[in-house]
Amino acid sequence: MATDDEEVQIEVLDEVMAILRKLELKGKKPPEIGKYVHRAVKEITDTQDPYKKIKEEQNEEALKIYPKLEEEVESSDDRLLTAVKIAIAGNVIDLGPGHEIDLEEEVEEVLSKELSIDHYDEFKANLEKSETIFYLGDNAGEIVFDKILLREMQNKEIFYFVKGAPKINDAMAIDAKKAGIDEYAKVDVVGDGRPGTGPERDSPEFIERMKKADMVISKGMGNYEALSEISANIFFLLKAKCPVIAEDLGVEVGNIILK
Repeated sequence: MATDDEEVQIEVLDEVMAILRKLELKGKKPPEIGKYVHRAVKEITDTQDPYKKIKEEQNEEALKIYPKLEEEVESSDDRLLTAVKIAIAGNVIDLGPGHEIDLEEEVEEVLSKELSIDHYDEFKANLEKSETIFYLGDNAGEIVFDKILLREMQNKEIFYFVKGAPKINDAMAIDAKKAGIDEYAKVDVVGDGRPGTGPERDSPEFIERMKKADMVISKGMGNYEALSEISANIFFLLKAKCPVIAEDLGVEVGNIILK
């Protein structure tokens, strides 16, 4: 997506392989390794946001079905649980694993499923007593699904975090504005390791700030990889889309999780 010049592609591959040879992989989380790879792609191809067009398309596609998502919540017996499941359904929008998706079909499938890890009662109880909430967003398009859940968390001080710089199809502030996230939350950023992009989500600086929140809602596999070992009041909402994450959670690929 960054370039169709095969010579440049080879240069990128050579550089990425050189980076991987030098990295001590033991103990590193996938996002830590990924940031070096994506940085090399951007620098060598001189393309800062290879996924820009696709992110715009994903936002548009998700916004088209937003009224249907609202209808699902309005007609449900448990508005909050339905909103949680819709937020998880949005996690299917992910260019990392690489697969075709049908958003409406995905919503119907997830709403018909049981949570494989079901900590909904704890989630609801924590939400009721929490005043300040950190919500860590994941991908463009997916954030439209998050808006459904944010809408159900009225009278809370919510900070919604997106990336401070382009990384794969991760949502940025421009995507949050497009989705209307700022109607229900204050939009803030986490970084990708480069100066000026904000503190990284697993940096001591951000973790200390996060621990001051009454409750943290974390969307997606990348945030789970980065934060699952952090001692804080974090609820992970995701669909297990790869064998590595599924094994770590003790579930099957395709299962939906509220942990």
